[in-house]
Parts: sequence; structure tokens; C-alpha cells
Amino acid sequence: MPIPVFTVDAFTNRPFSGNPAAVCLLENDLDEDLHQKIATEMNLSETAFIRKLHPGDDFTKSSCFGLRWFTPANEVPLCGHATLASAAVLFHVQKNTNSVLTFVTLSGELKARQVEDHIVLDLPLYLTYPQVLQEVEELIKAAVGDMVVQDLRYSPDTKKLLVRLSDAYDRCIILLFKI
Repeated sequence: MPIPVFTVDAFTNRPFSGNPAAVCLLENDLDEDLHQKIATEMNLSETAFIRKLHPGDDFTKSSCFGLRWFTPANEVPLCGHATLASAAVLFHVQKNTNSVLTFVTLSGELKARQVEDHIVLDLPLYLTYPQVLQEVEELIKAAVGDMVVQDLRYSPDTKKLLVRLSDAYDRCIILLFKI
């Protein structure tokens, strides 16, 4: 069974820039382990799998699809740039006729819509709560060294710790640091 695979550079209009993601269009469900094998073979930060939800669905006419994301190592519950890449494949390559697409994911329903020549995503909003630095000080030191932390928050929904570094840092310093 052939599976169409596209490589899309998200957040750019220039080739070989932006944030690349692989996008696979699935006519039918795949064996669970095949998703992971394909993502490992693609070797990008994420590979998105768009699947039809019903036998009569069509990539050019349907407005609702299943969507899953895999890194080369495991499935992830949410990936913004691979969602954007998936919408781009449906809107621009498959010429989907809908103005809004709905993706059914592990993170709930996500919407993608065309606004002029852009794609706008509606991603979930997760609440965060202040985190006491002393409770995670060693972890933060290992992650950012001696950089000044301006805010520290925790999201119980995603089980993620969000670290905001001081606004005094220039973007290039943070990009060089590769947190």
C-alpha cells in the first residue's frame, strides 16, 4: 500500500528554511508500529499522519480528519508545526475546498483555517500555575545554567514546566544556548 509523504517547511515561504515536518496521507489505518517505523525513517522532529475518519471521506472534500504526530522515538500528544504542515498539504497540495479543517487528535479537536494566503491554527489553551523555583532549582540549573529565570510555571494538563528567561537576553544568545 503506497503512502504519499510530503516534506513541508513550516513558518516560512522559502525552501530549506523554517521548521520541517513530514506529512503522510493515510487512506486506511496503519498497524501501530508502522507509524513509528515511518517516523524513524523520515528522521525529522515530527512526522504527521493524517487519516480519513470514514470510508467515504476524501482529502479534497472532507473537513474532518484524524491526526497523529510521531518523533523518530515516540508518539507526541501535540505538535504545532506539523499541524500547520498538515493543513498546508490539505489546503495547497490536495486543494481541499473547505475554509476550515478539523483535526481529531490526542489533544482534542484542533482547527486550521485559511485566512487570505495564511493558515491560522486554533490550538488548545492549557492553564499554567506558578512554580516555586526552589522546588525545581537543580533541574532548572541543569537546563539553563546560570541564566536568569524571570518566570516559572507548570501545566498539570501537559505535565510541562515552562521557563521564561529574563527579557534582558537577546534572542541570538538563547538560540545559541539551544534549550
